[in-house]
Amino acid sequence: MKRLALVLYAMLVCLLTCSSALAMKHAPAPQPTLTITGKVTNPLKLTVADLARFQSVEIQLNEVDRDRQFHGIYLHQAVPLRTLLDMAEITTQDQPTGKGIELAIRVTGASGKQVVLSWGEVYYSNAAEYAIAFAAAPVKPMMTEARCLKCHGPEIYQSALDQYERPAQLPKLLIRGDFYTGRCVEGVTRIEVVDIYPKLKSDRSLKLESSEFQVTGLVAKELKLSSLKDYPQMSMWKKVVGLHMGYHGLHLYKGVSLAKVLEAAGVGDELTKAVMISAPDGYRALFSFGELFQSFKGRRIMLAESVDGKPLKGQRGGKYRIIVPEELVDDRDVLAVARIEIIDLKPKAKISIIGVGPGDTDLLTLEALSALARADVLVAPADIAQRFAPYLGNKPNLFDPLQLIKHMYRKAHPELSAEELSEQVTVERDAGVQKIRKALDEGKNVAFLDWGDSLIYGSSRWVRAFFSDDELETVPALSSFNVANAMIQRDIGAGGSIVITMPSGLKENPQLLEAVAKSGDTLAIFMGLKEFQELKPKFDRYYAADTPVALVFSAGVAGSERLVRTTLEQAVGELKADREKFLGLIYMGARLNQRSSECQ
Repeated sequence: MKRLALVLYAMLVCLLTCSSALAMKHAPAPQPTLTITGKVTNPLKLTVADLARFQSVEIQLNEVDRDRQFHGIYLHQAVPLRTLLDMAEITTQDQPTGKGIELAIRVTGASGKQVVLSWGEVYYSNAAEYAIAFAAAPVKPMMTEARCLKCHGPEIYQSALDQYERPAQLPKLLIRGDFYTGRCVEGVTRIEVVDIYPKLKSDRSLKLESSEFQVTGLVAKELKLSSLKDYPQMSMWKKVVGLHMGYHGLHLYKGVSLAKVLEAAGVGDELTKAVMISAPDGYRALFSFGELFQSFKGRRIMLAESVDGKPLKGQRGGKYRIIVPEELVDDRDVLAVARIEIIDLKPKAKISIIGVGPGDTDLLTLEALSALARADVLVAPADIAQRFAPYLGNKPNLFDPLQLIKHMYRKAHPELSAEELSEQVTVERDAGVQKIRKALDEGKNVAFLDWGDSLIYGSSRWVRAFFSDDELETVPALSSFNVANAMIQRDIGAGGSIVITMPSGLKENPQLLEAVAKSGDTLAIFMGLKEFQELKPKFDRYYAADTPVALVFSAGVAGSERLVRTTLEQAVGELKADREKFLGLIYMGARLNQRSSECQ
């Protein structure tokens, strides 16, 4: 019986071990993250699972783009976009109008597709008109393929049927009011609330009067108009409803389509562009190109000249007034149009320097995942590209930056002299920079991947010299230092200081070592495993032989990370005995034995 029990126990351990390993091997990648940032007081990071917890609406879209390409029919479960924006708390109190009508909402998908919405079109429509889907199911035709064959050959129907098998990328922006579905964005990664002119103020004391207006900005031809007689005329009834004043009657306006005037100025219909319409006193409202040119309501947005048969000139306001017939509130009805400016809100392409953590993929931050989703191309070391492949997709990798670090280049080219090595690395780096510059010029976002925290002895340091601060963004990351601290499980600061350095820093500044030893602060040495023995005489000069030392190997790499607690006297022997000669941190100081302390 005892032998049987041992056999069963061994089988159970084996089963659990194999199951655990299999689970780790096939663990699902984290869900894509949708962030809501910009002019909000409560930035959000939401997964599809998070969205599923909100009260939802059901929306069916028959998806056909402006090229008349069919992309399937899907029934979605979705959360109104307004619900999410309210949760993020858009700040409008500092706006000139005290409202959000000057704000834009930029939506970005994992593919890089961007769509700009206006705050007004989202907030002055019914909530379900703009939504973020977290689930989608194809609505397949009931007719069988055999019956299809009676009318059409496979060359007619097969491509359409294939679209029902296409998995929808979630989260997904849905817009119900458009005929074509080109403004819908799959795989939404980021929603940003943008204040285009944050420092521009209004002066409501100025006279609200204008007899002409200018069309300017990103146009092929600037216009200055004091008459609209050359444009097709239109008339429209509008229920005038003010947010504070309530219902003010049903009125008939006459004028011309705003879209027609913009077309005369030679604008396109790019989905990242918007129109800012201003009055002389600074009152202004934003309209997206999407709502003007792709929604049913957009063509009815009017530059009005008369109301109820009477010219607007001489009444309150100017000669021309913006009228938005279908909106629930008339806040975007600019009473005296003086300026119409075309703006492109497509952000300038950037380099995102992303620390992926010290090893395992579960140490990748949510912000890093979002930044990876925004990237169009990569600059990544081969080992990162391999380990993090599920998160990188098929994005092209421009080059391996780790090979352009001098000591790494030396390994591949041992025959070069020091001068030749320096020259060759400079040439290779210049070539890499040109590849990055070309991608930026093409409007592509570049993700430069680095191990750990890129700003603590990272391999990306050299690239920063070639680009300005406004071309770079650094994504926060976990360092091996953070993981090593958790492994040590001691308050290594303990009311004092923690000094992070590397061997060259100690060699060049012996006074630093003396000061740290004298104060009793904790010393943390990166990349010091190979050079510890060389530094040992310097340590012996200022530290006692029994000074606590912690050797942390491969922090953040499951199955390889380990901690050795030792002393200064024994540390050299421990390092010689260990197989790892590079991935490690060395901690030194009395506080390594201190389990807890109170804040001073």
